[in-house]
Amino acid sequence: MVTHDPIFSEFDVVEVETDGASNYDFLGVGTQVRFKKGWSRFAPEAGTRFSAELPVLNEHYLDWVAVLESVTRARGVYRFVELGAGWGTWSSTALAAVRQRREIHDVEAVAVEADLTHWQWMEDHFRKNGLLTAGVHLIHGAVSAEPGEISFPVIENPDEDYGASLRGTATAPKHVTVRAYTIEELLNRMSGPADFMHIDIQGAENNMVPQVIGVLNDRVKTVLVGTHLSSDGHRSMVTLFRNAGWRIRMHYERAELCEMPYGLVQSSDGVVVAENPRFD
Repeated sequence: MVTHDPIFSEFDVVEVETDGASNYDFLGVGTQVRFKKGWSRFAPEAGTRFSAELPVLNEHYLDWVAVLESVTRARGVYRFVELGAGWGTWSSTALAAVRQRREIHDVEAVAVEADLTHWQWMEDHFRKNGLLTAGVHLIHGAVSAEPGEISFPVIENPDEDYGASLRGTATAPKHVTVRAYTIEELLNRMSGPADFMHIDIQGAENNMVPQVIGVLNDRVKTVLVGTHLSSDGHRSMVTLFRNAGWRIRMHYERAELCEMPYGLVQSSDGVVVAENPRFD
């Protein structure tokens, strides 16, 4: 039995009419089962009225909590950045949650994905869920310290592999050239500071984030970083944000059985969520 975080009580469960080809979350977002191998067996039958349960307790529960908290704190315009977006999992979650907040009248979002198939799926996902609106930028490219072009591994089975990163380019059998964007360049697409930045770039964050901590200090309110490679890397990320004056909202190391307020969870990648008191 999960003791759900109080943040979920701030949002209504949305009933949807099912299409038979998607799974749904409690906000009513439908994610096509073709995006993930093995998901087809979970899709509700087409043409039924369906209301999803609240999220199950796993390491991604923390993403839910952090994203929803950022939505409830926003006023006027809500701004979201997702780096290593896949099909836009968390940017679509955030924008769906915004639909229930009267105090938010506009959205600005940037979601970046380097794999072409995943990026195409993201466009389709946003379109099908009515989220591809003005101010939403879905970008095919990679995040790098320098702008220009960069090599990225080719993913042979996109419905199984969401773990490709710039770190693996040298050893990948095939690679492609994609546009490289800096974090500052991406933030320049927004009219103000980002309410939330979700960074899941499969180990490349250990090189990237320390180089841009000054930009994050000035232009981002809350950051979630997936920590992938080691416990030392995870601890270094926590130290980086603490030394820069951020509050650590939560952090759990990779590959550990973590005692969270909601119960015991086996982590895989690890996560750090930090809040910027400069925007209190």
